[in-house]
Amino acid sequence: MKIGVIGSGSIGPDLAYGFLSAVSKKPGGRVTMVDIRKEALDAGVERIEGYMDKGVSRGKLAPAAAKAMREALVPSLELAELAGCDYVLEAASEDLSVKRKILRDLEGIVGPDCLIGFATSGLPRALIAAEAKHPDRCFVNHPFYPAWRSLPIEVVLSNDAALGRRMVATLEMLGKVPCVTKDVPCFAIDDIFCNYIAEAARIVEEGLATAAQVDRIVNDAIGGGGPFNVMDLTRGNMLVRHCQILMKDAPTGGAWFAPPAILERQGQKAWHDRAGQQGSAADPALTKKVLDRVLAVLLARTYFVIDEGICSATETNWMTRLALGFGKGLLELAEDLGPERARDLCIRYANEHPGFVVPRSIAEGRLASFFANVRVEREGEIGVVSVFRPEVKNALSKRTVREIGLAIDTLLADGSVQGIVLTSWDGALAGADINELAALKDPEACRQTCLDAHPVMAAMERARKPIVAAVDGPVMGGGAELSMSCHARVAGKNLLLAQPEVNLGIIPGYGGTQRLPRLVGVEVASDLLRTGRAIGAEEACRLGWAAGAPSEDFRGAAKELIRRHLRGEVKLGPVTPEPIALSERLPKVDIGHRSRAIDAILVDVLRRGLARPLAEGLAIEADGFGRCKRTVDMDIGMKNFMQNGPRVPAAFLHE
Repeated sequence: MKIGVIGSGSIGPDLAYGFLSAVSKKPGGRVTMVDIRKEALDAGVERIEGYMDKGVSRGKLAPAAAKAMREALVPSLELAELAGCDYVLEAASEDLSVKRKILRDLEGIVGPDCLIGFATSGLPRALIAAEAKHPDRCFVNHPFYPAWRSLPIEVVLSNDAALGRRMVATLEMLGKVPCVTKDVPCFAIDDIFCNYIAEAARIVEEGLATAAQVDRIVNDAIGGGGPFNVMDLTRGNMLVRHCQILMKDAPTGGAWFAPPAILERQGQKAWHDRAGQQGSAADPALTKKVLDRVLAVLLARTYFVIDEGICSATETNWMTRLALGFGKGLLELAEDLGPERARDLCIRYANEHPGFVVPRSIAEGRLASFFANVRVEREGEIGVVSVFRPEVKNALSKRTVREIGLAIDTLLADGSVQGIVLTSWDGALAGADINELAALKDPEACRQTCLDAHPVMAAMERARKPIVAAVDGPVMGGGAELSMSCHARVAGKNLLLAQPEVNLGIIPGYGGTQRLPRLVGVEVASDLLRTGRAIGAEEACRLGWAAGAPSEDFRGAAKELIRRHLRGEVKLGPVTPEPIALSERLPKVDIGHRSRAIDAILVDVLRRGLARPLAEGLAIEADGFGRCKRTVDMDIGMKNFMQNGPRVPAAFLHE
């Protein structure tokens, strides 16, 4: 694939570097970075080289991968070098006239099928593409800092649905997580962010608190580093001013959005010196005043985005955490505060600041009901439940499992839904949330975390409508167990399936010891469970874990499997709950370096659990998971994974 990036200034090289990591893996992949100034282009290439050198030195980038990335990078001073590109992202300027000129020139160079994106913080797509020959292939693609590794990217679509699907698929291939927004000034997240920065600047301008105090107050309360630290990182004062003017002049704007004069006076100067947060202490009264004002603006602008349908609640909440760096998504923060507290903060602020609008949901005391980690969609008669935690490969936290259960219950209760696909935003399901598992304090807490998840999976098995898992990429541990609770599974071609719990000094707790042998047989399951080894899509299908053959369009294949079931061509159903007859001894397995203490628990759970009906076997498994907590090796395995990752074997003591 051939990608173009226009601009080698603040974000162009970062975007080019991020794209290179994806494009260089494909034959003929190329990223052409263009700038009209040689010194800017040279500086951009130097920055990319620096990123690669740092990645190699830290062991995060293989030398061969760095070499491929260097070979795929084409720096150029000529826009004509972008001929033949499949996608070009303009990241040169926030000036509307400059963007339009670049677009005019670009349309004379690239082919008719080339997608064109504009990296803008606030300019609406309709304004940028107003003079385009082919406006429907033009999109807003708004990335976030640091652009080379930040996952979220806001996308404003055109009127052509097919081109929109191509745009989203292209960004996903390039390693981004596209979040669709309406075509309004500053879209979703910069509306929230820029108003937050502007309010912090007003507080300093009024002399209420210093920049250091504001940063400390905000960071201590909700994370994110503080507004002025962020401005110093991004040198974004004038960009915030630009966005505030756009919002002030919008149909939903007004005088309250006017940028405080201090932003222009500050210009490109840093708010802090390199000595850090000296003099940042604040007494409780000042802390409350500052925090109440900041929270009022953050909550009001977040709920404005939701009330106006600018972006979905799930994605808005996720982006306020991932893109803005807050400890929680702002909708989750509002949940914690409660509707009365949120309303009180916003009403009091509005009474003191004319022109500030309190969104109707906050004014009426009814905060939006939303899923933080799950997306629910309808495609005709089929409902789709997608786990949405891209930053952790869709790991299953307790909240995620609970939300999956609620989402499926809602779809099952809908008479127009005839079947459900369970998947994730990219098909991967990495397993249970390791941070939550590591925090479990005692055997009973370990046992209970299993028992809390079992009803969700049991409800899926009992469902009278077919539920099919559509999975691809790494499907590990709890993710594999969740999939096995469905009535069938469809594998993408990149599936990597494993029950790797023994590598962490634990056993499966969401049903893996009981459902996997019922799916693929005791001999195969015993090997997979006791060694933690991974298998690919072909083997998963051959063993009967997944239906049919691996599919490029695994979600489409899952929907078709449901339709075949509804037509009576195939019969889908859960694993058999009946006991399994076991031979006197389980097959011999070489467990290698893995804990013999944990293996003994696992073998005991297999033998006793499989000899009983599924429900009883699951209870035995939960008890076994709790028993792991009494071993030294669970502590060793968990700490090793969290400190060294999955590729470094734990030094178990077998006790």
